[in-house]
Amino acid sequence: MKQTQSPSAFKGSIKMSRIYAAVSNKGGAGKTTLVTLAAGEYALRNERVLLIDADSRQNLSGWWRLCHNKQNVPDNIEVTTASTSRTLETAIERFATSFDLIVIDAPGVDSSLQTSIIRASELVISPIQPAIKEIEAAGQAIAMVNEINDEAGTQIQHLNVRTRVTIPGRNLEAYRYIRPFVAGLQQAAYRTALLDTELFERNIYRAIQNGLGTLQMQDLTDSVRKARAEVQALVNEIESKRSIHLKGIAA
Repeated sequence: MKQTQSPSAFKGSIKMSRIYAAVSNKGGAGKTTLVTLAAGEYALRNERVLLIDADSRQNLSGWWRLCHNKQNVPDNIEVTTASTSRTLETAIERFATSFDLIVIDAPGVDSSLQTSIIRASELVISPIQPAIKEIEAAGQAIAMVNEINDEAGTQIQHLNVRTRVTIPGRNLEAYRYIRPFVAGLQQAAYRTALLDTELFERNIYRAIQNGLGTLQMQDLTDSVRKARAEVQALVNEIESKRSIHLKGIAA
């Protein structure tokens, strides 16, 4: 099997950052929430994390400014912006050896910048809320990643995570459609996977976007404990899937 290297591969003796991207063609799909939740968990595990806000909505940058204003700046996390493919490339080149992980909040529209982000990443994750438009947007992201892999001979991994899940919402037709939708794409030879871990609709996830720092900085109430366990499971599953994927590439 042809072996390929991601942009985060080792170059000589220099360790390069892993690069992940949150991609959905639906604005408000929950990319920024996903990015900040995961970043906090990686940072707690003593990884240096750079977040790149490439979405014109600038929700990630707004969160970061509020964190500074309220003196809730998390350790091991930095945020920068990229509005073009050139500024994205510059940021990655500048910081690739300074951080363990770079996570990009991609624009919520199909664009040349979004394509550049996918090409630069080794792993793309798409949030899927239980609604038809969000499911369709995830399908578009899956198609884009697979098209880029086919054209460039790369092995960019794609994962899907269900977000804003509620107990009553699990009875919705849209929610029940997500798993067979992803399975159908897999049967059609699209390389993607649906994570078992789900992110529930939680007040704390909304609250931290108002400059409270990361989830991991909050007082350990019962609700925060449940949220922390959920995000820990998410990061564990992402890294497990990544490890399996890399072993498959090397085989």
